[in-house]
Amino acid sequence: MTGYPKHLRDPAASPAPAAPAAAAGAGVASTFRPELQGLRAVAILMVVCYHIWFGRVSGGVDIFLLISAFLLTGSFARKLETGSALQIPSYWIHAFKRLLPPSAIVILGSLAGVFLLLPEERWRELIAEAVASGTYWENWLLAFRSVDYYAADHSTASPFQHFWSLSIQGQVFLLWPLLFALAALAAKILRARPRTVMLVLFSAITAASFAWSVHLTATDQTFAYFDTRTRLWEFSLGSVIALVLPSIERRLRYRQADGAQGFAALRAAAGWIGLALILSAGWVIDVEGAFPGYVALWPLLAAALVIIAGPTGTRWGADRLLSSRPLQWLGDISYALYLVHWPLLVFGLVLRDSTHASPKLGTALVAASIVLAWLLTVLVDAPIRTSRSLRASWWRGGLIIVTSLALILGTTTAWTRALDRQEQELLAEAATNNPGAGALAPQYEYQGDASPELLPPPDKRTSDWFALSGTCADHGVPDDLAQYCGFEGDGSGPLLVVAGNSRDEQFAPALFETAKARGWDVMLVVSGGCAFSTGEPVPPDCNAHNQALMSWMLELKPDAFASASTFLPAAEPDAEQPMTGIADLQQPMLDAGIDVIGYRDMPRLPRDPFECHETDGEDCRIDVAEQYLPENPQPQVTVGEGTGRYYSVDAVEEMCPGRVCVPIIGNVFVWMDGSHISAAYARTLAPAVDGQLSAQGWSWG
Repeated sequence: MTGYPKHLRDPAASPAPAAPAAAAGAGVASTFRPELQGLRAVAILMVVCYHIWFGRVSGGVDIFLLISAFLLTGSFARKLETGSALQIPSYWIHAFKRLLPPSAIVILGSLAGVFLLLPEERWRELIAEAVASGTYWENWLLAFRSVDYYAADHSTASPFQHFWSLSIQGQVFLLWPLLFALAALAAKILRARPRTVMLVLFSAITAASFAWSVHLTATDQTFAYFDTRTRLWEFSLGSVIALVLPSIERRLRYRQADGAQGFAALRAAAGWIGLALILSAGWVIDVEGAFPGYVALWPLLAAALVIIAGPTGTRWGADRLLSSRPLQWLGDISYALYLVHWPLLVFGLVLRDSTHASPKLGTALVAASIVLAWLLTVLVDAPIRTSRSLRASWWRGGLIIVTSLALILGTTTAWTRALDRQEQELLAEAATNNPGAGALAPQYEYQGDASPELLPPPDKRTSDWFALSGTCADHGVPDDLAQYCGFEGDGSGPLLVVAGNSRDEQFAPALFETAKARGWDVMLVVSGGCAFSTGEPVPPDCNAHNQALMSWMLELKPDAFASASTFLPAAEPDAEQPMTGIADLQQPMLDAGIDVIGYRDMPRLPRDPFECHETDGEDCRIDVAEQYLPENPQPQVTVGEGTGRYYSVDAVEEMCPGRVCVPIIGNVFVWMDGSHISAAYARTLAPAVDGQLSAQGWSWG
């Protein structure tokens, strides 16, 4: 056993003076419950074993959240009941000076593993996750990235992914004390008992968050899994239990003192039932299909049953097992064990080139996790917990927090800057080393390095999205069109607008590179999934978006407007079609004197280009000839007298020469994924696109 005081074993708990005898049973649960420490051990063992051996979610994390709020509420409620000062800043320093150092060490160790074991194309994304993990918003980052927590192949998972729950916990540790302060103020104003006010407050949070959790899990489970709002009820339920448990315990003691036979046995049975339900949750319920909605009630109510059963005073109660020395020891290292087990699993699978752990590898990972967790607890966690000097001075605790954050942010900032410098060096040499589509020109001769670095840099090859540096805020963009509206320029030159969906976004540099070089301002208006069309292939709600876009264009009156004039359906990428209703959308702009550029849709690859490149190398060939008809199906647009002109662009040959797509052209990766060209390659299309426009009489003025 580690040697720190029992009441300090939870990061949320803080030392509290002993309550006066008169108040001892009046407000909250007792300070330390050994069976809760054992329950922690059971929960962490479930998390580790289910992750490593079974590739499933156990519900153990949810139990951790419940216990954390139970202990946190007990600590603050004691202060409110006894009239003590809440000392919220001191609590924050106390909690985070203990949470952050072990986290910082694991984050830095995981960054070392990323550098040594994972491909460069993942570095930037994982650096961002390291920052998010150390600053407690990893759950939101994963939510907005639509990460699949249930993915079977953990070798491709982020080694920081498990910080989602610690991030939510950290957010609650910041929020809950403020709610206690609010409850204290409300109790004073209403002249009510603080416990009553807190019970109403946390009951309301439980009901609201649970309702939102059920709704969002049913409609968007991937986002719901990481959403703080869908998890708040798991904390607030723990707070409610902490607030009502003293009354329950008094009634239980009264019944036992009154001679009620078998009541202790009933409590013991309740503890075993709760423990059995906890252990079976991951197998019996559809955790992967319905978490964290109403099915999360199973492990949480089971844990509540164990908590309420409490010390039974029997020899055979579940509390006897949970209070045993082995489980107490595991409970002591549970925080560190949660921190280390996931990156060990991810890197272990990478080293073994496996998608799941074999029984032998799994056993080794569990053993290694326990040893590392014990070392992290003894060498880092326990010294901080037991340090009298840290408890005596708030600024020393604050220094621990600042140092931990500085280590994380300093390391990630230095690494990011190194990647930025590498990228700038590549871009500086791109004119000679990375011609991209320019290498397809008939008279082209390569003059660059014999073994040049490829573009985009490795860390951006699967995420080389194009974006403009400014916004359209000064150009009257309607709110419903501001999902993404970017602008670059000084506002004095002619204006070119490219609009549509993400595929238009990735084609935009083919036009913008020349436009900006000729002094034009450029604007990009993108709505995910909304091609510039009046019907298929866009969802019905995109029609209103496109009508609003056209109305704004007629009001804005740019000098030129561009969008795709054909499309390849995602479900049938072998049938190029004219964009539905495109002529009806473009004609009013032509009549208003706006030049219109229509370009053919880019191919949709039937095979992942990176997998093809990795498997076949230079022999990778992806035929897309069947996607395109022999003739160009771009719509005919009538150009009225005195109006602007309509220009067509066909850059498919520059993307897939001879209708055969290859991963790399001119030392540039053509594709970011199977549906989008990379922004780096799109920039190299600019000369070819400009040549086509010039041949039709286009002039940049």
